[in-house]
Amino acid sequence: MNRYFEIFFWLAVSFILVIIFGSSAGNYIHAFYFVSFLMPVIIASSWFINSVLIPGYLLKKKYPEFILYLVYTIIISLNLVIILVFIAFLLLAYYEFENLWSIMTNFRFMPMMMYLILLISGFISMVRQYFKLQSITGSANNNESEFIVVRSERKNRKINCNSILYVESMADYVRIFLDSGEKVITRTNISYLDSKLGANHLRIHRSYIVNINKIDYYTKEKVILSGKELPVSRTYKEMVTKTLD
Repeated sequence: MNRYFEIFFWLAVSFILVIIFGSSAGNYIHAFYFVSFLMPVIIASSWFINSVLIPGYLLKKKYPEFILYLVYTIIISLNLVIILVFIAFLLLAYYEFENLWSIMTNFRFMPMMMYLILLISGFISMVRQYFKLQSITGSANNNESEFIVVRSERKNRKINCNSILYVESMADYVRIFLDSGEKVITRTNISYLDSKLGANHLRIHRSYIVNINKIDYYTKEKVILSGKELPVSRTYKEMVTKTLD
């Protein structure tokens, strides 16, 4: 949730709970008292689930970790609520002992209602974050165009990314080697092309980008494609190994 929306949401929930339970119990002060005691735990639990567990584990498909930490969160949250309820009743017993049983009866469902709201808010947050992630992923995929346009021989040249064998940097110029055997020279830097070529092209050296679909063989030190041997630098070795293994 947006931060300001979340603040407004929990203020609205607190107000509604005070109205509902205060009206049924005939005492809005007691309702406000219990909401003030319990709501911080519910808000903290909601924040942890929505901001940490859902994006960090559920949306990354780390399901065992998500379930484990969710169970821990609920157990800790419930224990805190039980402790706070116990403290609240102790205080009420000191000041209003004769009404204690009536108060307990009137407000016994408030924690359940709060956890139901926590569950609903968590579900809404999960759905919103899922669609936001899908939107970002879709945008990223759209940005990885099938073609790039470069300036070569005073003309704009449209090149199919899949036809690129590898890219070699030469100071202020870049040579693009195509699988047809053609070589295109353009005035740009290799980092710019690296950002444009997308996931099928891998930086293996400060001077080389290769099309991973064209690789014939590779080791930790070199990549071979179409008979051309290109070095893998120490800087990119871990990334190359992680991507190709």
